[in-house]
Amino acid sequence: MKDIFSKLCNKYDLGGLMEEPVIVTGGLMHKMYKVVTGQGSYAVKVLNPDIMKRSEALQNMINSERVSNQLREVVSLIAAKELGNHHVPEEGEMYFMVFDWIEGKPIYAPEIREYHCEQIGRMLGKIHAADIRIDGIKKEVSSRKAYNWSDFLKEAEVQNIKKNAGEKREENPEEDWISLFEKEVPHIIRWDVQVTESQEKLAGYQVISHRDLDPKNVMWKEKNPYIIDWEAAGYVNPYQELVEVLNYWIVDAEGTYDYGMFQALIKAYTESMDISAVDWEDVLKCSYDGMLGWLEYNIKRALGLTGSREEDRREGRQQVIGTIGELKRYEAQTEQLKEWLMDRQMCLTKRNSI
Repeated sequence: MKDIFSKLCNKYDLGGLMEEPVIVTGGLMHKMYKVVTGQGSYAVKVLNPDIMKRSEALQNMINSERVSNQLREVVSLIAAKELGNHHVPEEGEMYFMVFDWIEGKPIYAPEIREYHCEQIGRMLGKIHAADIRIDGIKKEVSSRKAYNWSDFLKEAEVQNIKKNAGEKREENPEEDWISLFEKEVPHIIRWDVQVTESQEKLAGYQVISHRDLDPKNVMWKEKNPYIIDWEAAGYVNPYQELVEVLNYWIVDAEGTYDYGMFQALIKAYTESMDISAVDWEDVLKCSYDGMLGWLEYNIKRALGLTGSREEDRREGRQQVIGTIGELKRYEAQTEQLKEWLMDRQMCLTKRNSI
């Protein structure tokens, strides 16, 4: 990798390497390295080659940076550098994205405070209110089809039978994802049906946004947040994304919603966005979509249906277990979130009528 990084830096006048590139934490699909040259320090993302084989992958990456560059005057963010008229340069049959290095870090529960939630709510509201347009990025005109959960379960059972044929299965926490998935499939299918039925109602109002604004994608330098990893950017119903962001940010270490953090985030969000006419019932049903999409992707990884490395399968198994847990916790607290949202909506409606 050092030789490829050296060629990349020399080709785009980033300076000569001063030290060995170091892989940094984070990145469930791509790998990020810290690269120090004579001209400065950079975060270089090495894009997953299996993902980049997809016909639409490169254009999606390019579009994501077009989004971030258009929003950089709206919120604080880290966008990929343009190198030789490319935001996603290629070197040695590999694709890269290069960012200026920032001495910051993500913040997770239980370190998240009301201040952080306020900042995230304000940034999200500004992004949604900006309502930008990007040529080539189209709105979702209809609901997606339901995922093939039953087919995934059959494939998992076949693989498990083959693996354990003629021998007693050893206990392995990572392999328990199959048992967990089998147990929860009826609930997963029910959540998916709710999503597909509700999406049609929400499709009429969409804005271009980040669509993956969880704590890992916000770097904090002192008390200042910078949004990173825009590769999921595209059209979304803003209130659906709001609920997903609430679910990421207002939970304590045990996964329980914190009312003070909810209030901080929603108040800051409504500085820019009006929620007085939102149908929260449909929004909450649809808000499972992001987690279900991530679950579907990681089931494919766990089964070896996407990704060619054993590392992909291992990460997929781990993510399946974690995502199912998140879905179950979310359902258990949905009524509480609905009550808080409707109370806030009512307060704003009364205030506006005075």
